[in-house]
Amino acid sequence: MAEDATAGGPSLTAPLAAIEHPEQGRRLLPHLLGLLDASDDGIRLGACWAICRVAGADPDLAPYLAGRLLDRLEDDPSLEVELIVSYLEARYPDAVATELDQRDAERDDRRRRPLGGSAAGLDPSRSRLENRSVGRTRLPGAESDPGPRRVYTHDDEQTADPGHETGEASDDGSGDATGDEGGDSTAAGDDPDPLAPGTGVGDETPELLSLLTYESDFDSLSVVDGRTRTRYADVYRTLGVRDGDEVGVGLALFHRPAEGVDRFVAALDAALDRWDAIADHDNVVSLYDWGAEPRPWAATEYTDLTLAARGRLPPAVAHWNARSLADALVYCHENGVVHGGIDPGNVAYYGNVLDDSERQPPLLTNVGLMRAVRHCFDPTTRLDPRYAAPEYYERRYGQIDHATDVYHLGAVCYRLFTGQPPYDGAYDDVRGAILDGERRHPSEVADVPPGIDDVVTKAMATEKLRRYESVAHMRAELEAVGEARDDE
Repeated sequence: MAEDATAGGPSLTAPLAAIEHPEQGRRLLPHLLGLLDASDDGIRLGACWAICRVAGADPDLAPYLAGRLLDRLEDDPSLEVELIVSYLEARYPDAVATELDQRDAERDDRRRRPLGGSAAGLDPSRSRLENRSVGRTRLPGAESDPGPRRVYTHDDEQTADPGHETGEASDDGSGDATGDEGGDSTAAGDDPDPLAPGTGVGDETPELLSLLTYESDFDSLSVVDGRTRTRYADVYRTLGVRDGDEVGVGLALFHRPAEGVDRFVAALDAALDRWDAIADHDNVVSLYDWGAEPRPWAATEYTDLTLAARGRLPPAVAHWNARSLADALVYCHENGVVHGGIDPGNVAYYGNVLDDSERQPPLLTNVGLMRAVRHCFDPTTRLDPRYAAPEYYERRYGQIDHATDVYHLGAVCYRLFTGQPPYDGAYDDVRGAILDGERRHPSEVADVPPGIDDVVTKAMATEKLRRYESVAHMRAELEAVGEARDDE
């Protein structure tokens, strides 16, 4: 039946009936839930109001609605679904808590299982190379290997501490759960290198690489250097050729879950599609192509360095980096894309400069991938805990959304201007300090431009309502800091 936003239209018949007689709304619930997918804003909001009215009149429906809507919230965090879940949390907290506890238990069980699986048999789904130039990346020199990293992030629907219960020590053996910054970590098991000689594929023309070339829009792909184990994938430094043009490619073969492969690949494809929508920005890593066969993969422009591997930047360079990242994030949000995992490991650089003091444009990478992997993998390998917003630790601070990106950008600004993370120490100490909002101002750590303390403090407010309303507002204040320096 066609949607009709008018009062008498058929699509509003059920919401109006449920609003007027909520005690009789049980039989209308399946239809009302379906209307949450309507393209018309008025119909969705009408269904939202009606579902809340029905839930308020019949407490026995709370567990059913909590289960159905939390499923939707994971896959499609629309405003209407978030409003209903918030209503249920306020009206029936026990029902929602029970559903969340069950999901936490299932997720803990999943984390204890070995990684593996296969994407075989899945239909490939990918975008094609855009018309933008792919010659922006020059092949850099020798790649540095910073080694494994200790990272943590908290799924936005968890209330326990999954990273802490792993009992894993930091790289230096101290027992701290934080350790070094970085974008590289052993996020999967000790799988053999799929593109290495001696693993059942030919030395000169590996079968897997040939299949990837066939599936991609490149005329040829040649591995230049071995794999780097990163948060989301095994990444190979590769030379790609398309229409006679050579381009440095980071070929990512994504880690696969032990189960739920179909769901994972679908979520990954949706995340990569969102990344592709904003990859034309100068401060976002370009996404050239991706697919699901012979295993989930993506081809991005090659980067050789992350902010985590750099020392403290000069104030003018730090300010330029901060404004550039803010500009990229504004573009993401204007196009409906939330990054969800900004930290120094997800700020990349080409690394192809002769002088380390030369300005390298910062690039957001792994855009939106947290949303795709958070339900399939141990979240302790996705985000440095010292940069994680409070909502990653406790659900009461809200969902992972645009305000989370504001916080993370503020934390990265702290790192840019001081050369240090905003928090440090053992995991429990970091978690407690973040939830309490206790940290030193940047000016107490290093000589920073006047006004940076205020920008970082507001961006990193514990409560979302105290943060910048948008990244655009934060960018404006960063620009004002620069103008004030120019007037000195």
